[in-house]
Amino acid sequence: MKKLAMILSVLFILSIATVAFAGDEKNLNRAKNINSIEIDGSKITSTVSSLVEIAEYESQLTTSVFVLSGKASEGVEISIYTKKDKKETFSQQGLVDKFQVGKSGYFAKKINVDEGTTYILVVAKKGKDTQISLLKVLYEKKESFFTKVEKAISNFISSLGK
Repeated sequence: MKKLAMILSVLFILSIATVAFAGDEKNLNRAKNINSIEIDGSKITSTVSSLVEIAEYESQLTTSVFVLSGKASEGVEISIYTKKDKKETFSQQGLVDKFQVGKSGYFAKKINVDEGTTYILVVAKKGKDTQISLLKVLYEKKESFFTKVEKAISNFISSLGK
């Protein structure tokens, strides 16, 4: 019984250490400006690359909510589209939101993503200027810490019974 308690204690301490150090590495990415794209058969061409500045973002998500944020001048119209498959085209069906940037110049928009890879297209327009940016995020559902510990204990106990 003492041996079992000691093994469970070691497992618990190791799992805490794993959780404590797992969040230390952040993989921040920048949106990629692209020259042109087709949305529902209409080609959109980028004319500038400085209309909107999208904040660096974490590409490996731990939650199904992604927050797109950035800065642009007042009156810039931003359209946000999403798609799941790299081969499919962006369409009006994938339009998440369309809004104008206010006086502060800052914006943030919550985007719900499904498990797997999601491609996010940001089209910014002001007058005749257009900027097109592409982001790629990956969301994988992860088990909670307590669920992992519970499974480890359960597997250990079942292996003792064999």
